[in-house]
Amino acid sequence: MSRIPINSILRPTRNSILPKACTSARLPRFCPSTTGPFRAAHGRSFSAAWASSEGRGVRMKVSYLFGGLAGLGMLLTIYGLLEYYFSLSTWPEPVRTPLKAALKARNRGDIELAERYFKKAIDAALSLPTSSLEPNPLLKITGIYVTLSSMLESDGQLVKSYIALREAFLLCGPRALEADYAMAPGQWGQVAFEEHRRAIGLAQRIGQLALHISTSRLPPAYPSYNETIATPTTLETQSIIDKKSWDEAAEHFLEKALTAMLHLGLTSEGKNRVVVGRDINLPDSLPDDEDNGRVDKRGLGITMESLAEVYAKKGRYDLAMQLILQAISILLPPQKQDVEIKDQCQAALLMTTLSSHLLHPPSEQNLKHSRSWSLEALRLSERALKEKGLTMENAVCTRARSVAIYDMGIISEMQGDLTTAEKYFAQAIDYAREVGFPEARREASEGLKRVRIQQEKKR
Repeated sequence: MSRIPINSILRPTRNSILPKACTSARLPRFCPSTTGPFRAAHGRSFSAAWASSEGRGVRMKVSYLFGGLAGLGMLLTIYGLLEYYFSLSTWPEPVRTPLKAALKARNRGDIELAERYFKKAIDAALSLPTSSLEPNPLLKITGIYVTLSSMLESDGQLVKSYIALREAFLLCGPRALEADYAMAPGQWGQVAFEEHRRAIGLAQRIGQLALHISTSRLPPAYPSYNETIATPTTLETQSIIDKKSWDEAAEHFLEKALTAMLHLGLTSEGKNRVVVGRDINLPDSLPDDEDNGRVDKRGLGITMESLAEVYAKKGRYDLAMQLILQAISILLPPQKQDVEIKDQCQAALLMTTLSSHLLHPPSEQNLKHSRSWSLEALRLSERALKEKGLTMENAVCTRARSVAIYDMGIISEMQGDLTTAEKYFAQAIDYAREVGFPEARREASEGLKRVRIQQEKKR
C-alpha cells in the first residue's frame, strides 16, 4: 500500500516542533504565540517518560495521566450486533444453537461457558458453505469474534480478547486494508466496502488493545501466530500477525488503519501538506453502536492519538506531536467557529499531551512552547467550564484543567522557579480533589513535596 497519505501528514524533523508545525498545518487560530497573547490550544497525556533539566542536575518524571480514559468513551469500540442478527433468525441452525447458548451464558456471567459456546459457533460457521450465511457472511462471522473479544476484554482476559480480534482480521484477507481492496478477493469472495470498513475498524481496535496491554505494569508475552482460535494461517497471513512485541503490533495495526482511512478520505493526494480537519472527506461521526468500526473523522482522530502514543514510547516525539496537531485539527477544524464543548475539552487534553512531549528535550525554547500549550489548554478548559458549568459533556475539561496546571508546575520547576511551581502544584491538588481525580492529586502531591524539599535545601 502506498504510504503517500501518511507521509503527507507527517514530517519527521525536529525543527517542526511547534511554531513551524503550527504554520505548516495552517492552524493559526489554535497555535499559541510565545511572544504575545494566546489564542487557543488543547491537550492530553499518556504513558510515562523521563525529562531532565539540562545544566541544573534536575531529573523528574513527567507523567501522562490519561491512559485509562476508556470509561469516558474516548477509545474505539466495535462490538458486534449479534443479538440483532439472532433476533432475525439469520443464522443457520448449526450456528444458531451454540450462539444462543453463548449469549445466554454471557448474560448470566458464566464467561468460561460462554467462551466455549462462542468457539463452537465459530467452528460451525467456518465449516458451512458461504452461501448458507448470506447475506454478508464475512460481517456475520467477524461479528461473532468481535462479540467474543468484547466479552473477554470486559472479563480482563486481554490476551484472549486480542487473539479473537486478530483472528477476525485474518478472515478479511491479507489485502482488505489496501486501497485496491475490491480487486483482491479473499476466501469470502470479492471484498465489499462494508467489509473493507470492518477490516479498518478491526485494525483500529487491535492496535489500541495491543497498546493498552503494552503499557501495563507487567505485560504478558505476545501471542505467536500459532495461538489461534479456529482460523488456519498461511504464509501470507502469518506475516500479518508474526510480530515480536505488543509495541510492534500496536504500531503495525494503527499505521495500517490510519493509512487506509486516509486513502478513503483524502480529497487530493497532490497536496504537499494535508490538514486532516480540512482535507479529509469522512463522515464527522457515525453512530456509537456502529458495527463496522469508527471509520469517521472522530475515529481517525482516535487512531492518530493512539499512534502518537506509540511513537512517543519510541522516543519519536516529532512524529507524535504532528499526529496530535492533526487530531486537534479534527476537533477544531480551521475556520469553524462553533465548536462543541466536548470537542473543545478533548482538544484541551490533546494540548496537554503536546505540552508534555515538548519537554523532550527540555531546552529553553521547548520549555517556552510547552508552557504556551499548557496555558492555552488551561484557558480553553476554564472557558468551557465557565460557560456550561460542570456537566457530563464537559467533564473531560476538569481533567484537562488539572493536568494543565500540573504541567505548569513541572515547567516552572524545570526552569528553577520553585515558588511558582509550588503555587501550581498546590492548585493542581485542590482541583484534583474537587473533581475526584486521584491520579492527578497523587502526581501533584509528589511534585509539591519535591519542590518544598528543594526550597528547604536552599535555605
